[in-house]
Amino acid sequence: MAEKPPTLRVARLLKQWQPTGNERTWHPSGADERSVLIWQYFTRSEDEPIAIRRAKGLRYVLQEIAIDISDDELIVGQVGLENVFQTRPDEMAAARSYWQERKASFARMMDTNRAGQKAGANGLSTKWSNRDGHAIPAFDMILSSGLDGLRKEGEEAASSYPSDAPDYTMRQEQWQAMIIALEALSAYIQRYARLARQMASSDEKRRDDLIKIAQVCERIAAKPPRTFREALQLVWFVHLGIKMDDGGVGHSFGRFDQYLYPFYESNLEAGRLTVDQARELLALFWIKLNREGDDIAHLSLGGQTSGGDDAVNDLSLLCLQADRWIRRKQPNLSTRVHSGTSDAYWNEIARTIRLGAGHPAIFSDDVIIPGLIDYGIPEEVAREYAQVGCVETFLPGLSAPWTDCYLNLTKCLELALNNGCDMQSGQRLGPETENSRRFNSFDALFSAYERQVEHALYQMLSTKDAYDAVISQYEPEPLNSAFIRDCLQRGLDATGGGAQYLLTGAYGVGLGTTIDSLAAIKMLVYEEKRITIDELLAALNANFQGYERVRLLCQNAPKYGNDDDRADALAVRVIESFGRQMQDYPSPSPHAIHYGMLGSVLSHTKMGEKTAASASGRLAGETLSDGGSPSQGCNRNGATAALRSLSKADHRLVPGGAAINLRLSPHHIEVADGLDKLSGLLKTYIAMGGEQLQVNVVDTDTLRQALENPDRYRDLVVRVAGFTAYFVTLTPDIQQEIVARTAAEL
Repeated sequence: MAEKPPTLRVARLLKQWQPTGNERTWHPSGADERSVLIWQYFTRSEDEPIAIRRAKGLRYVLQEIAIDISDDELIVGQVGLENVFQTRPDEMAAARSYWQERKASFARMMDTNRAGQKAGANGLSTKWSNRDGHAIPAFDMILSSGLDGLRKEGEEAASSYPSDAPDYTMRQEQWQAMIIALEALSAYIQRYARLARQMASSDEKRRDDLIKIAQVCERIAAKPPRTFREALQLVWFVHLGIKMDDGGVGHSFGRFDQYLYPFYESNLEAGRLTVDQARELLALFWIKLNREGDDIAHLSLGGQTSGGDDAVNDLSLLCLQADRWIRRKQPNLSTRVHSGTSDAYWNEIARTIRLGAGHPAIFSDDVIIPGLIDYGIPEEVAREYAQVGCVETFLPGLSAPWTDCYLNLTKCLELALNNGCDMQSGQRLGPETENSRRFNSFDALFSAYERQVEHALYQMLSTKDAYDAVISQYEPEPLNSAFIRDCLQRGLDATGGGAQYLLTGAYGVGLGTTIDSLAAIKMLVYEEKRITIDELLAALNANFQGYERVRLLCQNAPKYGNDDDRADALAVRVIESFGRQMQDYPSPSPHAIHYGMLGSVLSHTKMGEKTAASASGRLAGETLSDGGSPSQGCNRNGATAALRSLSKADHRLVPGGAAINLRLSPHHIEVADGLDKLSGLLKTYIAMGGEQLQVNVVDTDTLRQALENPDRYRDLVVRVAGFTAYFVTLTPDIQQEIVARTAAEL
C-alpha cells in the first residue's frame, strides 16, 4: 500500500522553512538571546544566592525573550527569534566575554585543571568544562502532575523539612529556586496563550486555530494535559524551558512513544483524535525541532517495557512515518530493538533508513540492558534507558545532566611506543612504560598501551569528578532539576545529590585507527619480522617521509571491518580492555557511574590533528577513524563482513553508547528486494551481538556533487557521528572524512 503523502499544512511549512545552508551544526551556548538576557540579570544580582539567581535569571529570560506564532502552526513555541549579533552586537560581545570569563574562573577552581589542559592541548583527552545540556526530564511525571502539581509538591516538601537541620537554608534556597522556575515556565506558556487570543481577534482566517492554541496553552500552563495535542505541546514547552535553563545542547525526549501513547490511545478510543490528525501533529513537532536549530535532540522509540515485553506500539510506527515525511536532520531519531522485535517493525525501520536522512539509529537492548545491569543498575530501571544527545545511554528522569569525556586511544598507543611522551611535542603525557625497542613481544607492547590508557583515563575522569563535585554550587539548574525525580522531594539540585544517578561516559576515540595500527605492528614487527621496531619508529617520527616502503606495508596490513580475525581479535582485545578499565575505575559516590563508550562526535578530526603518524599508514594530523567504526575506506569486503567484525567483541562492557557508521549506496537497496535485504542485514547484525548502528544511504558521487555545488544540496542530510547534519554546513575536514567512508556492498 502506498504511504500517505504529507498533509497540505505540513507541505506548506516544509516549503516555507526549507534548509538554507546556514544552519548551525551545533547550537552554541553563549551566542543567542538567552545568553544576553541572563547576562543582563546576572550583572545586577551579584548578592543573591546562586540557585535563586539562576531561577530569577531564567524567569527574566522567559519574560523578555521574543515570542511568535507562525502561519499554519499548531504546536507553538520558538527560541532564537532575535538575531542578537545584528540587533544588539555590543551587548552580545559583552555577554560572550562575561560567560567566557565565568567559565574560565570555574575551570581554575579545580585542582586537576592544569593536567586536563595539557592533555587537551596535545590531543590526548578532553572534558567539557561547562554545562552542556544532555538531560532527559521525567516526562511521564510531568504529564501526570502538570506544572502546578510539581510546584505544590516542592512547596509541601519545603514546608515539612526540619528547620533545625544544618542544611536547612541551602535546601530552602533550592526549593525556592525550583518553584520560581516552574512558575516562570507557566508564565511563559501563558504569554503564548495571550498572544494567540490577541492574534485571533484580528485574523479571521486562522481564528479557530489560534483560539485552540490559546486553550491548549491555558490548560497546560498549570494543569496536566488531557489530550494528545496538549501533551505534545507541554513536552515541547518543557524542552524549550530546560534549553533556556541550561543553555547547552542535547536536550532530549527519551522514550517519546511510551509516555505519549496513553494520550494517543485514549483519545482515539474516545473519538477525540484520528490517526491522520496524530500523524500531522507529530510531523509539526518534527518541523519545530528543525526550526529551532541543531540541538541534537535525541528521541527514542521502541525497545522493551520495564517488565521485558516488546514496547513497540502504533505511535512508534506513526513517528517513523512522520520522519519519512520530514526527512530533515532533527530529531536525532533512534529506535531500540531486541530479540523479540517483530519483522514488521524491522521493515518499518528499513523503510525509514532507505530514504537517506540517517534515521533512525539502532540500539540493541540485548547488549545495553545486560551491560547496565553489570554496572549495578536494577533490571527494571535499565530497561527504561534512552539515548541522550548523540548516542549516550541515559536513565530518563533519574539521571543528572550528562557531560562527555573523550579519550584518544590512538594517542595512547603513540605514548606506549614513545615511553609516555608525545611524538610531536616531546612533552611527557603519560607514565614511563619502558623504551619500546626493548619490548620482546607484542603482549609487552599491548601491556604498555593499556597502562597509558589507564593513566589517561583516570586523569580525565578525576577531572570530571572534580567538576561534578562543585558544579551544583556554581551553576545549578533549577528547572531541569524540578523535572528530574526526587529533586523536588530532596530540595537538591540534580548534580548536587538530587538525582538518583550521576552518569557519565568516556568515549574511546580512534578505535579503528588503533586496531589497524596494532594489527600492523603485530604482524610486521613481531610475527613476520618484515620491519624492525626501530624502522617503524623512525618512519612514524618522519611521518613516513623517506619510508614509503614501510608505509605501504602498514597500509596493506590487516584492517578492522573485513571479517579478518587478524585485526578483529585485536578489536576484541582493545574494546574489552577499555570496558574493563572503565568498570574498575573507583566511583566517587554511590550514585555515580562511569561507563565505557565507543564514539567521537567531532573529536576524531580534532584529536587527529594532534596525533602523530600511525602504524595503520595514517599520516600525522589526519583524521582518526570515526566513532566505533572501521577506519575510513578500509572495510572493503562488503557490509556483511564489516558487521561481522563489529559484533565480535563483548559490547556489554561498553554500554554507555556507541556510534558505528555504515554507508550504503542507494542503488544497493532500491532494487526490488533491497528493503528485505536491508532489514535482514540490520536484524542479523543485532542477533550477532552488535550494540549500535547508524546508516548513511548516499553515494560518493552525490557527496562530491554537493561539495561542488552546495546550493543544490542544501537539504542533503548525512549521519556525521551520533548526530545528523546538513552536509553543506559541515566543515571541510568533516565533509572529506564522510566522503572517505566506504560505501559498502550489501
